[in-house]
Formats: sequence, structure tokens, C-alpha cells
Amino acid sequence: MKYSILLKLTGHVLGASIFLNIAEAGIQHLCASNIATTSVYYTPDVNRICGQSVPCKSFKKEVRLQGSGTLPGGKIYTYTGKTSKLDTSCDTTIGSSGKCLIPFISVAADMRYYEPGDIIQMPSLKGKIINLPDGSKMVHPGYLVVQDTGGSIRGPNRFDFYMGSMGLRDPRTGKINRENSFGYSASRDTRMVDASECSDSKSFTVVRRGSVSYETSLAAIDDALRDVSGNTRMALASITRHRLPAGFQ
Repeated sequence: MKYSILLKLTGHVLGASIFLNIAEAGIQHLCASNIATTSVYYTPDVNRICGQSVPCKSFKKEVRLQGSGTLPGGKIYTYTGKTSKLDTSCDTTIGSSGKCLIPFISVAADMRYYEPGDIIQMPSLKGKIINLPDGSKMVHPGYLVVQDTGGSIRGPNRFDFYMGSMGLRDPRTGKINRENSFGYSASRDTRMVDASECSDSKSFTVVRRGSVSYETSLAAIDDALRDVSGNTRMALASITRHRLPAGFQ
């Protein structure tokens, strides 16, 4: 996997959580203030859905819900119907922060309450084995990074968890993806798919940029990503515009 520094794209935002999910639009309920109200989103791939490189009707429909989808050659197809070229250092999509999203680490949040780069600490995730889209596994650090926003993501404890190219169901058969660590078959500690599930396993705290514990939190994310890809300098640069902590440069 590759996670990159700020990418400059023109004309529109590629945030994968931008489009309002109609199923969630009717949800007015939020969990208690210290419990995250969660849902999930991903970046659909044209070949997996259409069986070809040309966008089909099903792919376009999914992109309208998710915000963007991937095309061959490192390209992103957006909900507006436009195509943009990704930098070679990013193989997912770009959030509203302008940063390359990191599967199972990046989240969308309400920017009235958060700034891009803020960290969400969720202790129940720490140490859990996460299945990644490329078939590798990650020991989750228990931290998530605000890098996106969305039409249905409203409230100080409302978050949308990004899963890379891994959806909740097989795009062709419709069967539940049992390998999805945030999905329907996940354990209670990692299941994030249901916004109406207010489990105490979703308790969280916020680590603000510039706080005393911020760099320690970044280091924990760095350690988790180091075990996966080794491209940690780029991963950390995708989270913050600040100078990287000593030892990471």
C-alpha cells in the first residue's frame, strides 16, 4: 500500500464520503457524546464491479453513493462523472482534506467540530487484527485520523470509517464480505457498519493537533503502518502538514 503527501487536484473535491447516503439521511439519532456514531465507506473498483475498465451503470451508481471509484492507470472517477489522475504515491482516493486516505485509519467527520489531522482515539480497536484490502493484515493502533467529510456526517461524535477498496459485500454476488474487519461479520470491538449501534466499545476521545499527546499518537500510527508497508514517512506526511516528529524524517 502507498499513502502520500498532499495532492493538488483541480475543479472538485474527491472526498469519498461526500455524497449523502439516503439510507443514513433519515437517521437523526446520535449515540451518547462519548460514544461514536459510526458508519463505513469505501472506494469501489470498476473492474470488480463491471468486469471491465469502462464504467458501467452499477459502478456509476456505487460511485454516486461513495463519492469516487478507481479506474485503471491510477485514475479516479468522481461522483460528478469526471476523471482525475492520482499521484503515483496514492493508490486509494483523496479526502476533502486533500490528503490520500488510509484504509481503516482515515475517517470522515463534521468539520464544524474537527480539523483535518485531528486524531480519534478508540481504545477498543487497539491491538485488533485488521484485514486490509490487499490481503495483508494490520495490528490497529487504536487511533484514527480525520481526513474527510460527508453530507450525512453531522455531529461531534459522528464518524464515517474509510475501508479502502474493501466493501461490505461482494460487488457481483451481493454476499456479505466476512473478511471486512469493520463490517457485518466483524467482532463487537471492530464492527463500525451500523450507525444505530451505540456500543460502549465505540467510546472515544479526541487528540487535537498541537496537543502534548499528538506526536505520540502519530508515532503509534507510524508503528502500525510500518509493519504493513514500510512507507511510513509518506504515511505520516499524509496526516499532517506540520514538521514530522524527530526520527521520522
